[in-house]
Amino acid sequence: MGKNSIGSTISYFFLGEYFSDALRTTITVVLPIILFFYLGNPEAAKGIGVGALLISLTDLPDNRLNKLKTALSSIIVFFATTLVVSSVLDHVYLSAVVVVIAAFGFSMFGVYGQKLSLIGTMALIVCTFVMGLHPERPLYFSSYILVGGIWYYVISLIQILLRPYRSLHHAIFECLMSSAMFLNAKAKNYDIDVPLDLQQKEAIKLHIKVNQKHELIRNLLLTDKYAMNPNNPKGQLLLERARLLIDLYEQLNAVHYDYALVRKTLGRGPSLKLIASLIGLLAKELEQLGRHVRSAKAYKGEVATNIEYYQKRVMLLQEIEHLNETQRKIVLKVVSNMNDIVRIIEMIRGNERTPEKHLQELSESISYPLFVTGDRFSIREHLTLKSPIFRFSLRLAICFLFGFLLIWQLEPSKYSYWLFLTLVIVARPKFSITWKRNLQRLKGSLGGVAVGLIIIYFVKSPAVLLSFSVVFLLGFYAFNRLNYTVSVLFITPAVILTLGSYQGHFDHIVHDRIIFTVLGCVIAIFATYLFPIWDSRQLKEKISKATKDSLHYLQVAIERKENLGGNIPRMARKNANLSLSALSEAIESASQEPMRKHIDFNGLYGVQSTIYQINAIITSIYLSLNHKPEQADPSLVKQIISNLSDGAILKRAAHFDAIDVDHDDHSTKQKLAHIAALSLEFNRFSAGFRG
Repeated sequence: MGKNSIGSTISYFFLGEYFSDALRTTITVVLPIILFFYLGNPEAAKGIGVGALLISLTDLPDNRLNKLKTALSSIIVFFATTLVVSSVLDHVYLSAVVVVIAAFGFSMFGVYGQKLSLIGTMALIVCTFVMGLHPERPLYFSSYILVGGIWYYVISLIQILLRPYRSLHHAIFECLMSSAMFLNAKAKNYDIDVPLDLQQKEAIKLHIKVNQKHELIRNLLLTDKYAMNPNNPKGQLLLERARLLIDLYEQLNAVHYDYALVRKTLGRGPSLKLIASLIGLLAKELEQLGRHVRSAKAYKGEVATNIEYYQKRVMLLQEIEHLNETQRKIVLKVVSNMNDIVRIIEMIRGNERTPEKHLQELSESISYPLFVTGDRFSIREHLTLKSPIFRFSLRLAICFLFGFLLIWQLEPSKYSYWLFLTLVIVARPKFSITWKRNLQRLKGSLGGVAVGLIIIYFVKSPAVLLSFSVVFLLGFYAFNRLNYTVSVLFITPAVILTLGSYQGHFDHIVHDRIIFTVLGCVIAIFATYLFPIWDSRQLKEKISKATKDSLHYLQVAIERKENLGGNIPRMARKNANLSLSALSEAIESASQEPMRKHIDFNGLYGVQSTIYQINAIITSIYLSLNHKPEQADPSLVKQIISNLSDGAILKRAAHFDAIDVDHDDHSTKQKLAHIAALSLEFNRFSAGFRG
């Protein structure tokens, strides 16, 4: 089974989006280089090749309209940058001033969102390449860069016109695969040999990963005007798939119990093993479904006809007859939740669509643009040292200035631009990411140098060496979005073999590659202490935001669903998940910062785990079909709000005072009691981080 899984993963990689995009991009970059070298115009070959190579890195998965906007922005910025920088290269001090200003200006592109931030980063890399190539004819070279950019995006836009929903299908696939991993983690809760603390941390990480995949789907689908057109059947089908994935996500989230109590109550009987096995089979079905979901054809999956699943389900139901009342309730809850998961899988598997009338009602009740995460576009708000973007931009400009001063003290080298290239790539706003990027860059570079030297030792033919370069370039593109270390491991020998074959002096190239890469990494690390951005100082704010969003989600969950519409509960759930993700990322970053020894990470992990559990129980309350607001005990609600917030927020509970508890149905009350107990635990863990 392990071999089959590995084989499936490898086959998917070579047939999937990452490799096919890498193959298309490599051909697009290499083709004009070969053509113009053959025609005897090396300047055009280098210019168009570099233009296509660099602009390809701005081409992220997106819909047609957004990709066209990215193409136009990238092409214009690249051309203007190349023209300005190449025109001042003969004036050493002026070129230093221009590039330092560019470092600040392009870093400030982050104000305008992730896409323009990436364009700014790549434009800065264009600056470094222009310094390294030092073109003799600025206007001609800039025109070649322009042609390279246009050439690349023409090919990319043709592809998306022919297959407009390719990236969206891939995002849905990745979402299903991540959901399968999350469900597998849930199954471990019923394995008494797996420590719950370790399992909980794994589950939270996977929960965040699934949430990120849903964010990608929302941004790809909900911003696509063509797909969201009610008259577009393919778009409506994808919208329904996305809705089913949200339903699945809710059910996976709601599968949360007091697992220590579950293990203790069910003991070492067969029930625990049967539940774990059944959940594992559902995870396997999700994996199989994910591998076929990109196809528009209905998939004949295993759940409906899986003999093993139904045999074990029957065995579990038979086992219930031998359990006491408490044990029976636990098992029946788990079985009910698994039934809901099976139902949703069946709907996705059969490519079923909600009746057209219902889809129309759903579209009218939900304001989809609200669910797209927006960016802030006010430059004035960021022209202050309080802005992380401004602080980072200023820091990077100073790094570039220091880099110029350092290079002027060293022996002249045509490869000194690698120092600036390293700075652009590894210098990130946060210390943790900068440190991680440094390690990845160094490991990838040193490993790539070793690979390059081995090939140079055994291969002497320039044509064969250049062929290896193309293969390594393909590897760089294939892993660029998957694993940065591996992508550097590929691009380093590609650069060494290409430059060595074209210019000779392999030893000099390798020496400079190592020296300037190490210098860039060292400068980037020390610079993080200049205008620092510490996640450890934002933990209180992140905890406060996460608890407030969870409280709002709780309020929504115990209200009448018919009074809320389609937007409010979905936004409440989304905000609660995003806030928890932001807190988790802050904790992860803080764990790598220099002052980590002074932070109580056990307490932080306790806070993170408690909020995660609270959100899961809130989701189960919201999904409960027989839930009524009258079942919410006002005293429990007040207790939860008191434990999770400051006194001012207690006012939110005022309208619960008139609610009478229906003592005939204790389901919601029991869940609220569980949340109240968790909120007391939250107080204990968060004592050192609040106030």
